[in-house]
Amino acid sequence: MDEALRTYIRVVELQSFTKAAQELHISQPAVSLQLKKLEETYDTELIYRQAKKFILTDTGEMLYHRAKQLEGLYKQVEEEISLYHHHLKGRLRIGASFTIGEYYLPTLIAKFHALYPDITIEIIIENTAKIADKVEMLQVDIGLIEGQVNKKEMEISAFSDDEMCIVGRANGSLTEIKQGATWIAREEGSGTREYLDHVLSTNGWNVVERVVAWSNMAVKQMVLEGMGYTIISRCVVKHEIAEGKLRTFNEAGSLMRKFSLLQNKQKLENRIAETFLTFLKENQ
Repeated sequence: MDEALRTYIRVVELQSFTKAAQELHISQPAVSLQLKKLEETYDTELIYRQAKKFILTDTGEMLYHRAKQLEGLYKQVEEEISLYHHHLKGRLRIGASFTIGEYYLPTLIAKFHALYPDITIEIIIENTAKIADKVEMLQVDIGLIEGQVNKKEMEISAFSDDEMCIVGRANGSLTEIKQGATWIAREEGSGTREYLDHVLSTNGWNVVERVVAWSNMAVKQMVLEGMGYTIISRCVVKHEIAEGKLRTFNEAGSLMRKFSLLQNKQKLENRIAETFLTFLKENQ
């Protein structure tokens, strides 16, 4: 809305140039200048100022009422635009690999739901390979994964860092790991399994035995039982590390990977999904 008209409204309603200046956080001369600008624009006197009297002229009264109408229209436009952006209604289907779906997303989804309560959110949790398949088949709107995929129909981009750690019981040792240890691993197709295999291969560590589990919770529980070691996202085991039940065997921040956003290139325009992606970027 025009600043001169906005200022004029406040002057009229407060019956004071000084009070209007204070409320608008501008100087009193600036208020007078805005009023003079209006009078020159419409070639009319708007206010009689005699001693302490403050009286609107007929044209001043006319301009005030029209200005209030304009102010109302501007507020209505702002509300309608806000409604368009924030009061979305519909369904959002998110495919997430296990670490993201179980440990990273819940807090974010709670915040998103508070902003957009009319959006029904469905989270499908599978390993990275299966989420990629669901994105390819357009069974989910977006995929959030922790591994890598090689599908030409996909757009993949990193959206967050994830710290990994080598974990075992507090009485474990790096020497035991180097000489040969039992490793508790996720299943084939899991991003966490892919990263574990990469670290083992890079370091040339011997694997005495590999126990496979299809969930992070099961992997963590078996490590807590002393069955062996694993490589897993810190967010999965941070509480057990803090309580001294588990111990890390690598320097903090030395093992990092990316969480990635996966989308089908053939996807249709989806305002709800785009709103969530904007929210995701703003909350990193």
